Amino acid sequence: MSIAENGFLGPIGDDLPSLIPLLFALVMFFYIFTFSWNVFDKRNSAFGDALTILDLSGKIRGDNYLTGFGQFAERCFEAKTVKRVSFLAGLLPLKTGPGQDFKGIDVETMRPDFFSSAAGKFECTNTDSPPDVANTSLIVRFFPIAMEFKDEARNMFYVKPMLLVVAAWK
Repeated sequence: MSIAENGFLGPIGDDLPSLIPLLFALVMFFYIFTFSWNVFDKRNSAFGDALTILDLSGKIRGDNYLTGFGQFAERCFEAKTVKRVSFLAGLLPLKTGPGQDFKGIDVETMRPDFFSSAAGKFECTNTDSPPDVANTSLIVRFFPIAMEFKDEARNMFYVKPMLLVVAAWK
């Protein structure tokens, strides 16, 4: 009786039925590992963008108190050093008494609503293009700040609450 008559196919032929599940398991392992790594990387990138936006807004907002347009311009210049994201930031006046309305914020049309003074418009951006609201990476953050106004005629000043709006995208 020869070896071929007993059904012996060789060392690989006999182990072939056990190699198929092993190869399938390895393919599944590496697929799941790659998928998990991509999800982790995507969330890590989004978290990094959120931290960048907080850093950016911290540079503009400082200690939550602005003494005027000059200080805002200095902080804007410092914020423009952040290159990871494109951003548009500005100050919106808040309601401070009866008869004043805060209309809300429309990200598409907020540029004309930014506060302006004799010194200039309180707007800061590192790009010429407006934010695209259809962009899924658009993040908008709001920060209350106080701004000092001077009344030169009476040699006095007052402080008014403002809202810093920071819209950032990739």
